[in-house]
Amino acid sequence: MIANYHTHTVRCHHAKGTEREYIEQALARGVQILGFSDHTPQVFDDGYVSSIRMLPEQLEDYVITLRRLREEYAGRIQIRIGLEVEYYPKIFNRLMNLIRPWELDYLILGQHFSENEPEGRACPQPTESETDLERYVKQVIQAMETGVFSCVAHPDILYYTGETKAYRKWYEKLCVRAKELCIPLEMNMLGYVTGRHYPNKAFFRIDRPGSGKRCDPGM
Repeated sequence: MIANYHTHTVRCHHAKGTEREYIEQALARGVQILGFSDHTPQVFDDGYVSSIRMLPEQLEDYVITLRRLREEYAGRIQIRIGLEVEYYPKIFNRLMNLIRPWELDYLILGQHFSENEPEGRACPQPTESETDLERYVKQVIQAMETGVFSCVAHPDILYYTGETKAYRKWYEKLCVRAKELCIPLEMNMLGYVTGRHYPNKAFFRIDRPGSGKRCDPGM
């Protein structure tokens, strides 16, 4: 593996170690590009504070720390600075206004909740409801169509346990639109290593019809 664009920091409360330790490990393994994409801060309504992401006031330290390390390691490894972002239509413009001034290298779409986080549904929770599946797929497609995302992390995170036909119908729509927009879909290695419900073999067996043109995700 020569590049990894999905790396978190301790700010999201579920990663360990320092940024420097990640960089040194990447160098030791021959990685040429290391992209940091910690969970984006979000400014929710009613004072809700998420337990899986950095706080808005931590964003400056996140970016400045990585910029300094990028300069320090220049010539040895390429450091890219991004964020993993949920698309919550209700507050999306608010989020973009928060992060746009930092001129990040890229954004990854990682949709962990349908609709909106405080009152929405956590995607890793099992569901037999085709409505839940439809809602997730439509939200991811709407997010991709904003044009701000370079790739989709764990697109198969929605834990659907219902009919195979429905799974294929809706996820095929996601795959086709990603192909049309030239947006890569990630096979999540953490899920693979820890034996989660994703990566889902059924998802990665879905054909992705399209023009066959070569896509450049711009990362």
